[in-house]
Amino acid sequence: MSKLIIIFISFTGCTINPDFLLGSLSKKSYSELLNEYKSCIGKGVIDSKGEINGKLYFSFKSQRDSTFIQFSDILGRKTLLMWVSPNKITVRDLVNNKYYKSSQAIDFFPFLRDFDAGNITEIAWGVEPDYKPNLKKINKEMNSHIELKFDRSHLNNEKYALSTIYYSDINFGNSLKVNFKSRQRDSEYINIKKLWKMLEY
Repeated sequence: MSKLIIIFISFTGCTINPDFLLGSLSKKSYSELLNEYKSCIGKGVIDSKGEINGKLYFSFKSQRDSTFIQFSDILGRKTLLMWVSPNKITVRDLVNNKYYKSSQAIDFFPFLRDFDAGNITEIAWGVEPDYKPNLKKINKEMNSHIELKFDRSHLNNEKYALSTIYYSDINFGNSLKVNFKSRQRDSEYINIKKLWKMLEY
């Protein structure tokens, strides 16, 4: 792709904004990132309105196709733990000491109606997921009331990183903004077993 852009510029004699060129070349696919890195960590905040109002701060650790997410309130108290594996999502409610399956986790995170487990890990790695197949499974009338927007900005050393997700479901009156504050990919593995134990009672 980069060679084609350079050839096009050479033959046309046109100039091009360097930011456009960097933006075109910096968006790697999920598979490309997995080939280059072994793990990814980061943090951010979720601002939600609707069935659940308020802010949740989160930090995540991801390795290959699995992601562990820890949520805390504005005072820094841990409230939820989420384990995302390729085919399912498990949530532990630390406040009420309960476990929730994927279908029940929707009560906390309404956007899970539209994203599958794999999509969550892709987002953690900074990749805009192909969520449209999931929307097709939803009633067409409901589908038309769902709005999703992905924004990119400078994050750590990445100039065009996936930084913000806007979600709105008019039917259910839910809206939220997921804002990533940091994301760091690494060539080292994470101790996944240690994280998994945190989900146990």
